[in-house]
Amino acid sequence: MKKRLGDLKLEQTVTIKGTKSGIILVLDPGPSFDCILKSIAEKFGEAATFLGKNNMGLLIRGRKLSDSETKEVVKVIEEISDLTITCIIDEESDYERVFTDKQRDNEPAVAPVADMGEISLSDIQDNAIVYRGNLRSGQDISSEKSIIILGDVKPGANVTSYGSIFILGELRGNAFAGAMGDKRSVIMALELDPIQIRIAETIAISPDAEKGNKIKIKRKKLLKDTNSGPEVAYIENGHIVKTNYGSTFLRQFYKI
Repeated sequence: MKKRLGDLKLEQTVTIKGTKSGIILVLDPGPSFDCILKSIAEKFGEAATFLGKNNMGLLIRGRKLSDSETKEVVKVIEEISDLTITCIIDEESDYERVFTDKQRDNEPAVAPVADMGEISLSDIQDNAIVYRGNLRSGQDISSEKSIIILGDVKPGANVTSYGSIFILGELRGNAFAGAMGDKRSVIMALELDPIQIRIAETIAISPDAEKGNKIKIKRKKLLKDTNSGPEVAYIENGHIVKTNYGSTFLRQFYKI
């Protein structure tokens, strides 16, 4: 029987917790580092199917790791699962670096984090449905829960949710979040270029379309390359706005 991620605890050596910003990895300071690595491999191996192919930030607590040890932890996680660790979250950092492919060849980036409300990933599972695969033209998904899609939404495909929509791929079709009127719902995608999106009663179309209310693009200076990383659409001042999805957006939008 498969275990839920929230239930996975290996003799308290390694504990995995989910947050709105990514994964918290709590490490026992006592065992050897080799033992810790083995435990991490076992934990993420058991949770690989549930986690799917995803981009996540990583916050390490309970044990101070050197830069080389941190790189080994990231390497083990990415080798044993389909996760990509996009950044290492540092609670003591007062600056932010965007994680780009060029930086990724050297070391994980560091991003600041506010007080993170810890939740079990099993709770996330109860409040969202997960679809693995691409949605092609003519295919529709709808749910009263938030929707997580591990794939692309092609032109002609439709996604409708009472809550928010998170697409770990490209959004080229149509997405409708907050279908019961929740204006705080968001639509996130690794590449957000929809035919049409709707949040509650507000509708917008691609900025490249000829007619209709366009999605407004709001770029925030995270650092050098503001075009890199996931994108998110949300309602601001009665309009649907698109910007970069990251810790800056999360802190300002969700006040975390």
